[in-house]
Amino acid sequence: MYYRPREKKRGPLLSFVLYGLFTCMLAALALLVGIYVGYFNIETNTLAKQFEPTPTPTRPAVLYIGDGDAYFAQGKLKEAIDAYEEAIRIDPGNDVPYMRQSRLLIFVRDTGRALDRAGEAVALNPNNPENLAHYCRALDWEARYAEAFDVCSCAIELKPDYAEAYAFLSEIYADTGNWGAARENAQQALNLNFQSMDAHHNMGYALEVQGRYPEAVKFYDNAITLAPNLAPLYIDSGRIYQNALGDYETAAERFKKAIKLSPFDPEGYDLLGWTYYLNGDYVRAINALEQSIGVDPIYVNPFRKESAWGHLATVYYTRQNFENAIEYFPKAIDLAEGELLRRVRQVEIHTQTQTLTGPASRPVLRGRFMRSTDGLNFVAQLKPVNYSAAPSVETEQSCADLLAQSIKGETILLGPTDSLTSTQVFSQATGSATLDPASGNLFLDLKNLPQPETTPYEIKVTFWPNRTDSVGYFQPQADRRAQVNIQFKEKSQAPIEYYYQLGLAYAYLDNKQCDKAVPWLLKSLEIDSSGYNPAWYGLRPDLCPSPNTPPTPIPTWTPAPTGQPQ
Repeated sequence: MYYRPREKKRGPLLSFVLYGLFTCMLAALALLVGIYVGYFNIETNTLAKQFEPTPTPTRPAVLYIGDGDAYFAQGKLKEAIDAYEEAIRIDPGNDVPYMRQSRLLIFVRDTGRALDRAGEAVALNPNNPENLAHYCRALDWEARYAEAFDVCSCAIELKPDYAEAYAFLSEIYADTGNWGAARENAQQALNLNFQSMDAHHNMGYALEVQGRYPEAVKFYDNAITLAPNLAPLYIDSGRIYQNALGDYETAAERFKKAIKLSPFDPEGYDLLGWTYYLNGDYVRAINALEQSIGVDPIYVNPFRKESAWGHLATVYYTRQNFENAIEYFPKAIDLAEGELLRRVRQVEIHTQTQTLTGPASRPVLRGRFMRSTDGLNFVAQLKPVNYSAAPSVETEQSCADLLAQSIKGETILLGPTDSLTSTQVFSQATGSATLDPASGNLFLDLKNLPQPETTPYEIKVTFWPNRTDSVGYFQPQADRRAQVNIQFKEKSQAPIEYYYQLGLAYAYLDNKQCDKAVPWLLKSLEIDSSGYNPAWYGLRPDLCPSPNTPPTPIPTWTPAPTGQPQ
């Protein structure tokens, strides 16, 4: 037999502990199974938070401002704008990033937003002449010349030796045709700071608008020397070499440099392609213009209403490739004619109020239009307009304080209680506005609007440059909500050559299509019926005659002939 040792008996305490552990294990297993099958709802965030990284301190706004300055010096405008935006998000009470971002938004042609940012900088710190100067420039680019003049004058009043204030004042004079004052103020800016890029650039602009192109380009090139990484300076210099001096080689070099510094800006490719076309290099012209369309298919020069679509169509027309010209001209015309709506800036909802001088129309909701994320539409978020009562006792205020007051809120001549009531009535009102330039439809969705006391609410829309239209009236429903559709029918005018070249392209096809040619030719004559219009050639009896052709222009004799031999 084998020896078998006697088993040891467990003590009561040990048995209790083991039994407790076994019970806990079963409970944990049951809990896990319950979580898995969804019987128990436990937020996983509470478990995940145990393994999250340790929070790090928020990067201060001043570092993002430094990043923006560094990006600007390198010519990386988009990155600089984003850095200033982050600084604004972290420290919205600091006026510096608003002002510096405004300056760059001018360079990327977002002048409406530049005006907003510069205005916010002035509202935060009105006694900074740099804020005032850039607000002045943004007003000028928005064609609000009288206001811009006052703001620049205020900046000079605060700091008479601030060069950029004189440079921007020169720009206003140049835009309004006062060439002598433009050159005088630009020279004053140069005298105060010969290292100022803006002073050299705006002296070049003052000379350019006067037609003194060889002198102008020297100052534009000086500006490039002082800021060699700023793409818009190469664009301005290249335009002079291309249009005025006929130096296509130098113009092409300038535009190539602009493209290298700002590869996502369609303007550089468009101007480079047009330079190649003027120089007779059609293959390179087509390549550059197609790149411009690829970068931004809806880009239109806001001043000339020209586009890469139109330039590309003109290249094909010149090469007698009429089929391709017919393909591109309609798109160019649509873009140019829709440019009016792409100039939209602001929408306001007005109501009639009683003032000391009688009834007056006052804005109660206001929104600034911004491009949608897809770049096709414009969207505005409407917010209440804050009013403040005029002070009961007149106080001595500086020009800067008055500007800040006008930016922060409109002062109305009502008693303090009435002014406060007016603001409170609309404090909960909100809304949005969406404009589709392709269809011309403006849709407004408004909430929490009280019923107007007298007349219906009025919709006003502001367009660049400095144009405000009343576009309709409405009354909210019983639930204080309103949805309104406004249809715009007015169109801008495309360059006249787009119309007659498209008409002639149809007329010159091997199988001419006069039914399509004639409307475009007649449209061209509606714009200019002079004898120099090539549309007359397309309407000849042997090409595409039309019974709707206007009478041929005939010069009148001065003095009238007497019929007697001389």
